[in-house]
Amino acid sequence: MATMTTFAGSGAIAAADYRAIKWTGKTKGGGSVVIEFTKAINMGNIDWTFAEKDDTVAQVVFTSVYTNKDVMASSPAEAWTVKFTPGSTDSASGNIMLGAGVLSIDSTDVALTRGGGSFSVEREFREINADGDRGPVEDRIVIDGSRATLTLNALTFIKDMNKLYPAVTATTSTT
Repeated sequence: MATMTTFAGSGAIAAADYRAIKWTGKTKGGGSVVIEFTKAINMGNIDWTFAEKDDTVAQVVFTSVYTNKDVMASSPAEAWTVKFTPGSTDSASGNIMLGAGVLSIDSTDVALTRGGGSFSVEREFREINADGDRGPVEDRIVIDGSRATLTLNALTFIKDMNKLYPAVTATTSTT
C-alpha cells in the first residue's frame, strides 16, 4: 500500500491560511538576520516553471496582516520585525546581508531560497498642512498605512504546498 497526498484548491481563505513567517539568513561576517511576520498570508499565485535537469523554484510573496484589534489600537505597531546578531566581523563589509536563507512557516523549516528575495515595507504617509507651511512640519506627519512583504524564490517542496499557498487543502489516502 502506498500513501498519496492530494492537494486541491478550496476556493476560500481559512483562518489557518494566516501563518507565522520567518526568514533566517546571514551576513558576510557570520552574523544572523531574521525577518519575522507574526501573521502573514501568501497573496502570490501558484506559478511553477518546469525545466529539464533543474529544480522548480517558486516565487512566494508573504504579506504581513493586522488583526482587527491591531487596527483599532490608538497607535498600532507594524506587523514585522528584523533581528540582527553581529558576527565575528564587525566591519562594515561584515554587515552585508547575503541572499541565502531558510523560510520557516509556523516554526517549521519548509524551503531553502534560491535566487534570493526581497523585504519591503510600503508606507502611506500623510502630512497635516496648515496655512503658511513651507513644507513638511515636524509632528504633523502621520503613517496612515503600512504593508510589509517578504518575497522569496523558494525551492519547491511538494509536501508543504498547503503551507506555502492559501486556500489549498491536503488530503492523504492509501492506495
